[in-house]
Amino acid sequence: MIKRKRLLILFIVLISIVIIFFILKDDGEIKRDNIEIGYKTNDESQEIIDPQNKVDRNKKLIVSTHFKSNSGKEKQNKKFVIKLANIKDRDNVLMEETIPNDEGTSGYEFQISPGKFPAGKYQFSLYRDNNLSVEKVFIFK
Repeated sequence: MIKRKRLLILFIVLISIVIIFFILKDDGEIKRDNIEIGYKTNDESQEIIDPQNKVDRNKKLIVSTHFKSNSGKEKQNKKFVIKLANIKDRDNVLMEETIPNDEGTSGYEFQISPGKFPAGKYQFSLYRDNNLSVEKVFIFK
């Protein structure tokens, strides 16, 4: 009886250590889709340097998207689409960018000149196969 209790306690401790190890392990994999906006990117990591939520609409901006890996899933994404709409009228899409998708697609970036848009709040929405994946609100000042 005592051996069973010790074995059970040892088993629970080992399982807990394994679970904590996998939770704390950072393998560099993107955990979820993301949209960032800023003025410059890091050439090595391809990430936005100092991403902003409020941006100057008179400067060229870089929009960067990062995609969660789909490894292990049967259905592969056929199409990524990012849309920009004024927060007051989300149905009126002001810009739409279709993102090429191949086996190695883990992100995409493009430039916009928001000077043609009036100052205000705008929402970027990223769609995977026509399903909303992530939304972010940015302010063009």
